[in-house]
Amino acid sequence: MSETERGVQFVEAGVYRDSGSRWAKVAGMGYQFKLGKRWRLGGALLGVQSDTYNGGTPFIAPLPIATYDLGRVKLNAVFVPHYGTYNPFATFGFYFSVPLAR
Repeated sequence: MSETERGVQFVEAGVYRDSGSRWAKVAGMGYQFKLGKRWRLGGALLGVQSDTYNGGTPFIAPLPIATYDLGRVKLNAVFVPHYGTYNPFATFGFYFSVPLAR
């Protein structure tokens, strides 16, 4: 993670239970602009793999991400629109992230 007065660059990876009740794996990098002291808004370019999306074939997706900084823990919100066979479900999700380094 790299932070300046204007924004934050980050790399993230994770595993979650997706909208099709299957395990999804994600990894990517992004940038968010700071909006005040605790809010950030930006996006990430993520590699995604899940049997629910794109017939199980991995793909890259640009995703908008809003973050509320709680200090050591971050609360993130993401919207993933329906998009052909890549994503048959429009979804809105929340997740917590904990940076490994500061």
